[in-house]
Amino acid sequence: MLILVLTMLSAHGASMRLRQIEVFRAVMMTGSASAAARWLNVSQPVVSRVIQHTEAQLGFALFERIGGRLSPTPEACALFAQVKRAYGEIERVDALAANLRRGASGLLRVAATPSLATHLLPGALQRLRAIHPEVVYDVWAVHTRQIEDGLMAFEIDAGLAIDPVAQVTTQLSPIAGGEIVLVAPRAWTSGVLRLAERDWLDGRPYIALAEETPLGQRLAQAMSAASWEPAAAMRVQTYALAATLVTQGLGFAFVDSFTAAGLDPAHVLRLPIAPSIACELKLMRAAGTTSSVLVTQLVESLRLAIAAQGDALAGATRLVLG
Repeated sequence: MLILVLTMLSAHGASMRLRQIEVFRAVMMTGSASAAARWLNVSQPVVSRVIQHTEAQLGFALFERIGGRLSPTPEACALFAQVKRAYGEIERVDALAANLRRGASGLLRVAATPSLATHLLPGALQRLRAIHPEVVYDVWAVHTRQIEDGLMAFEIDAGLAIDPVAQVTTQLSPIAGGEIVLVAPRAWTSGVLRLAERDWLDGRPYIALAEETPLGQRLAQAMSAASWEPAAAMRVQTYALAATLVTQGLGFAFVDSFTAAGLDPAHVLRLPIAPSIACELKLMRAAGTTSSVLVTQLVESLRLAIAAQGDALAGATRLVLG
């Protein structure tokens, strides 16, 4: 990490030494050499000499002396932005080391697609934090391609997606099965006697999902086979956004059952479809890696969260596509 800090803060062929970085940071944060000296527990002349030597070494001024205070130059501000980022990483390493000393696994970095990150992952993390409250959890809501990139770069430990495409750089493990569900504003159902028949949706705004994914393609094929091609009032890229728009009463959409189960039934009607279109939640890991204890426990927590959601769609009427 220290090598990284020094590399990031090189300029004009001259790298700042760690002590110079510490003194520079102290002056930037306190605004004067005397305050920086008190913070570092050194004398004020020591701070002044280090700053002067650093400026001579770098070949440009870091501060202007105005009214007894040190005013940073634009170059100093640019360097300080890098210093803050570097020290932030050091603090994260310190936190991880502290967790490891306490016997915890330390850090779990998990990325999930937006709908899973919104509707399923929070419940699983709540269960996991009850077991490991001392662990630091880094959580991302990103698309599947970004999860793959993060795994390849070893920036994340695990990814969660629905039916991700197999890649040589990732390995996939099933977590739970689900299905596609129609969701629509609850207010639309007033006076509807046969929810299983799709004619009550005629003329209603349709929120279409992108068909580039395998699941989107299967849905499009099923609707085409049923000779049902509702005109799209909106097109979206994620189940999470589709669900939000439905909740706001802007249209009906098809989402995965994990997303549907997290919606408020008082405002959103949730109907599985017939014939059913299956989907599967999968764990994504970098190829050749094994699951840590934390990742294994995350999977178990996800399964418990899904089991708790299971009753949400039990016995629900199925919308017949054909």
